[in-house]
Amino acid sequence: MGVLRRCLRHEAVLFSSIGLLLRGRKDVPDDGVALPYAGPQRPMIVVFLVVSLVETGAFLLVDFGPVGDTLLLAAEIYTAAWLLGYLAALVTRPHVVSPHELRLRVGALFDLRVPLEDVESLTRRKETHASARGLIWGDEELVMGQSMETNVVAVLRRPVVATRPLGGTETVRVVKFFTEDPALAVQAFSAQRA
Repeated sequence: MGVLRRCLRHEAVLFSSIGLLLRGRKDVPDDGVALPYAGPQRPMIVVFLVVSLVETGAFLLVDFGPVGDTLLLAAEIYTAAWLLGYLAALVTRPHVVSPHELRLRVGALFDLRVPLEDVESLTRRKETHASARGLIWGDEELVMGQSMETNVVAVLRRPVVATRPLGGTETVRVVKFFTEDPALAVQAFSAQRA
């Protein structure tokens, strides 16, 4: 899948997440346990969204001519919709533990599905990481942090192939990720393995 197609797919998933949010639904199977992770980012995104709306109002007070006003208004509306879609994707697409798989996501950007039988262990371990990037790739290790922090570690029985957001691939054997309730993650995993 080319980079352009991946970007278009990302936008489609982002904006469809607004519909899920408005209907109060989440992309979680009936037999799955949702593990939310959006909490730390939610206030910052809401602030950006409010600033974007205020900025839109400010631009409407200035006359840039019909073409300039139309372009600025279109850009501002798209920005506000994108931010709302980003927040909606984080909320409606949580991590999931189901009888079949461990699914780890970053909104519409990244989705890693690991068959549950390939997960050797899932443990609570709080770690702070030096980089603020959402995805950090290392030697067969993937860090999916929030605010430079992870609190659950999944060790896999064998390496799996993870697809990067723009299409490249990496081999992953250890995944460190953040969830708002790490105890629930471990409990759900243990219940599925029992």
